[in-house]
Amino acid sequence: MSPVSSRNIVKMSAAGSGKTYDICRDALWKAKSGNRVLITTYTNRGVESVRKEIRLQNDGVLHPLIVVKTWLTFMMSDLIKPYQRYLTREIGGIKTFDFSQTYGFINYAKTGTKRKYITDGKKVRLNEGASLVCLLNSLSGGKVISRLEENYHTIFFDEIQDIAGDDIEIIRLLIKSSIGVVCCGDNKQATFSTHNAKKNKKKTGKNIWVFFRELEDSGLVEVECNLSSRRFNDQICCFANSIFPIGEPITTIMTKETAHDGVFLIDAADIHNYYATYYPQILRYDKKTEAYGYFAVNFGACKGETFERVMIIPNGPIKNFIINGTALTSPEKYYVAVTRAKYSMAIVLENMPNTLNGYEEVLIKCGETCIRALKYIARNL
Repeated sequence: MSPVSSRNIVKMSAAGSGKTYDICRDALWKAKSGNRVLITTYTNRGVESVRKEIRLQNDGVLHPLIVVKTWLTFMMSDLIKPYQRYLTREIGGIKTFDFSQTYGFINYAKTGTKRKYITDGKKVRLNEGASLVCLLNSLSGGKVISRLEENYHTIFFDEIQDIAGDDIEIIRLLIKSSIGVVCCGDNKQATFSTHNAKKNKKKTGKNIWVFFRELEDSGLVEVECNLSSRRFNDQICCFANSIFPIGEPITTIMTKETAHDGVFLIDAADIHNYYATYYPQILRYDKKTEAYGYFAVNFGACKGETFERVMIIPNGPIKNFIINGTALTSPEKYYVAVTRAKYSMAIVLENMPNTLNGYEEVLIKCGETCIRALKYIARNL
């Protein structure tokens, strides 16, 4: 029996629940049964992560019947280029997207006209790409979707929370087609967006499950929830729930222990001793945050990654969250950052307080010395 039994499935998955593993496993099962499948995700990093996992599960090689593309590559190569003539009245010409007008540009061109969607340089305006796909499908009498039905048995959408605007109308068209559609994501990790959309904001990004619940109520999809992580211990799990308390809390089944587990606050003066002992991956909100001379990965760029240990260099909002209990107004990137480590997470503070509610004082052995730290007291929310 196929791991994917229903034709259209939406999987709400917690960070570290094995989402990419499951997508690749199910895609390989279908491919080995002779079916051509597509896996699409938003970023190039996501594409490489999928390809790496396929190789791990398939004796080190990619499968010829599994196509892996970014969302924008899929839109351009599969949905726009083959049928552009229905709007442009010419064959060829369009090669890529135009990103220059994504922000701060107001498109006054009339809906349905070439100028609305395509620049004078024959590039598709990024913010109009999804709308153009829907228009081309209408103008061609449904040929855009019909072609996909001929090419793919199943399409897997990874990081589905990153879609925006009329992207959901493309998903709706596919769900109503003969193609099997599997959408996987975590709305708490909605750190990217395919374009700067003004439409459907209440049904995309962190609100994407509103859209899928509507489809479920119409009998078009089955929604599955897996809020149990395999990645991190209970202390990190509880801290992540405190970062993003909205919605159902996540749980964990990871029970492996090491000599240094949990969430710690350490003083900036102790960074070098701590790093020399535990070699954590350093994460920061963005390049504006000082990394004390170490190589650091931005919060948004680490999505999908797993590290043994992490050190977070906090910015203002997360400092206020830790010290004052001030809720994060946009917790998505912070949630991504705090769900990367398996065993330990150290958060660096300048002038660390002597005591703090919800933390206990501990000593961390670093080589021949010990440093003072405050350890998060895990508690179920």
